[in-house]
Amino acid sequence: MISFARRQIRWLCTGLYLAFSLTLLNVACQTAKDSNVQEKTLEVLEKQKSLIRNQLDDGKPDQALVLLRDLARQHPRDGSIQNLMGLTHLALKNPTRAIKHFLAAYKLDQQAGTALNLSSAFIEASDYDKAIRLLFALTKTKEGQTYQHRERIFHNLAYANERVGKNTKAEEWYQEAIDENPTFFPSHLELARLYEKTNRSAMAIQAYRRATDYCHACFEPMYALSMLYLKTNRLTEARKTLLAYGKTEGITPRDRERAKQLLRMVMTAGIRGKRAG
Repeated sequence: MISFARRQIRWLCTGLYLAFSLTLLNVACQTAKDSNVQEKTLEVLEKQKSLIRNQLDDGKPDQALVLLRDLARQHPRDGSIQNLMGLTHLALKNPTRAIKHFLAAYKLDQQAGTALNLSSAFIEASDYDKAIRLLFALTKTKEGQTYQHRERIFHNLAYANERVGKNTKAEEWYQEAIDENPTFFPSHLELARLYEKTNRSAMAIQAYRRATDYCHACFEPMYALSMLYLKTNRLTEARKTLLAYGKTEGITPRDRERAKQLLRMVMTAGIRGKRAG
């Protein structure tokens, strides 16, 4: 619904005069035109950003890059465009270039989400110490403390610490992420892998189970759990896990086939075990 002030400006611009001087009339008309142009420009820009996000979601970063190059030249001070450029280069397996764009974005917007993306680029570039310093500092800022998905900050902190061999610190941060959001399955999964790597099979199994509870259709936690069952000769549990996964709605045909192959491996191991017995 058009406001009274907007209607006044439209009347002025179409020759319906009110008690304004000619100078004020020209200013009002120009202001209305500028405002309309600006609104349309922003609307087009947001549509282009939305299209780029969809291309990234669809696994088409090369197409996203084509659009982004023009947008970045037209809007060099737009932090969200720099952030999208960073995400695109990250998807293209070019973390060094992604870091450049995330740094530019973070200087412009100081958003916790941008810092999180920057940390991911540091991790992809194997610059774990920079990721740790950035993320730890972020946990102390207002932006980091009020960020909607703080578990992601803690998860990246854990992952980076694990990569530099600080397993105890990594375990603490994974647990911090889980405490923040108990349904965040990536932290359950990575914590389980850490338990398995440090020869704590029983704890690993529990963590893998929690990961599968929070992502029924995800192949990775189910596969890791089944393989650990197989390694520890718990073939019945492995078979039940795989059969249940095969009945899960929403899994891809490829994952269903991989689960069948693993089930055949488990069945073969069971037959060999019986023969050996």
